[in-house]
Amino acid sequence: MIICHPLKLIFIKTKKVGGTSFEIALSSYCDDGSIITPISPKDEESRRELGYPGPQNHQTQTWPDGHEGTQAFFNHMTAGQIRAAVPQDIWESYTKITIWRDPYDAIISRYYWERMDKRDIPFDQFVGYFRSVLSENRRIAPLTGPNSPDIFLRYEHLEEDVNALGIDGLWARFSSLSAKGELRPKRGADPATVFAQHPDTADLIEQEAADEIARFGYARPVATPDPVPPNRTSAAISGHPPSGSGAVPGPRPDFIFTLSAGRTGTAWLARFLGENLNIPSVHEPFGLDDYGSRLPSIGHMRRFNTYGMNGPICDFWEGKLGELQAPYAESNHTLGKCGLIESLVEHGLAPRSTIVVLRRDLAKQIASYINRNDFFNITVPWQWYLHPTYPNKIVDPTPLKHLGDVGTAIWYALEMEARYAYYKALYGDQLHFVETTLEEATTPNGAAKLLRALGHTRHAKLPPKTNASSQNNHITDTLIAEVETLLSRINFNAEEAAMSFIQRGNRLDVPALPRQDATVGKVAAE
Repeated sequence: MIICHPLKLIFIKTKKVGGTSFEIALSSYCDDGSIITPISPKDEESRRELGYPGPQNHQTQTWPDGHEGTQAFFNHMTAGQIRAAVPQDIWESYTKITIWRDPYDAIISRYYWERMDKRDIPFDQFVGYFRSVLSENRRIAPLTGPNSPDIFLRYEHLEEDVNALGIDGLWARFSSLSAKGELRPKRGADPATVFAQHPDTADLIEQEAADEIARFGYARPVATPDPVPPNRTSAAISGHPPSGSGAVPGPRPDFIFTLSAGRTGTAWLARFLGENLNIPSVHEPFGLDDYGSRLPSIGHMRRFNTYGMNGPICDFWEGKLGELQAPYAESNHTLGKCGLIESLVEHGLAPRSTIVVLRRDLAKQIASYINRNDFFNITVPWQWYLHPTYPNKIVDPTPLKHLGDVGTAIWYALEMEARYAYYKALYGDQLHFVETTLEEATTPNGAAKLLRALGHTRHAKLPPKTNASSQNNHITDTLIAEVETLLSRINFNAEEAAMSFIQRGNRLDVPALPRQDATVGKVAAE
């Protein structure tokens, strides 16, 4: 996104609309105080070659009135996030513009951009499984309301609409660029041909995108003569994933990551995936140069759980995800507490990724933290876990404070349970989640089930457990029993906590809203 002070213009960047090319062209009008967010390294190189200004002022800024700011601006920032980050007079006096595209055409572009054709996933199944992409741009740039842009440039009439802005030379600069060139085939991928083969999918788009179709006068594509016989499947309407269930192998992902609390078997999982799938499989990258680049730093962990997806967090994920080469697996549990899920979706890797939600018997998990004094020194939860003082949290730790470090360990385990539910509720239609437990996955049947969910039917090899506790078994068993007693007195439902958090308008990727109900998100002791 761009805030161009000389033009008094804010560009809200939607997806698959030629936004990067427009952004490059618009940056040529920016002065030293304008805000320009980073784009991909390849596109930044193109911008440098043209001599246009590159990323600037997206982490700290000086506004035209001299006021200093430390707001974080980033790619595809929503209009609501921008409005909250800029001074009120800037939002009210600047012209807000965005680019809009026919949803029938845009979803085809997205299909080929995600290379779904190369993975042999049919178009109708892609739309049915990832139907949330149909409303993605409406979330970035709402069609109505206080966050709605002033001007919608129509993708199908860009020359007319860009010239109507009255910015001398902008169309010439924009039309000469081709950032993120089209990947769809030249034949057989036009809307009329595609939707002649998938009429049920056209029905779905007509339903999901009714508001923008009515506003911009888009029409359902007209079938070409002699179309291929319709391929009507239920996936486009039901939203069910293209993979089967039970003994049928699931989709085989390019990337596998883990959503887990730690002390749950993530080291074992990394070895299991590497030995069984014969792919690079990392537990926690500990190379000399990995801290802060491949492994989140304490600063990254604290920033995400305080401010959400701010500039430094976006920069971290831009670098980490930008260097990934498929196939690849990583079971590093810190990633899921530092924007992993949000970033996979933002960077378009969600359709190629699977998230393994790895749990362990809750009492044993909590006892492990207590045995290791994991919450005694605050730097340990800052780097590896979460801390109850973070503003961004789902579960209220107040009822557990009287238990000291034991209460903190219990709170953390419950917070992670709520986060599993939160991410599945918000992103379950965009990411493939596979759930297992350490106790199940380390059995022959459980290991085979996990491999099937990852698209493999081969015989499962079971590596030995790693990082097992060396504490005295009697002490450990006693502690586990005490933790079980404490848990039995707590009334907690992870799904209800997550949904309550979401329904109040909260998200983990933005700064926390003030709590309006002191009872919401609390655990209740019986």
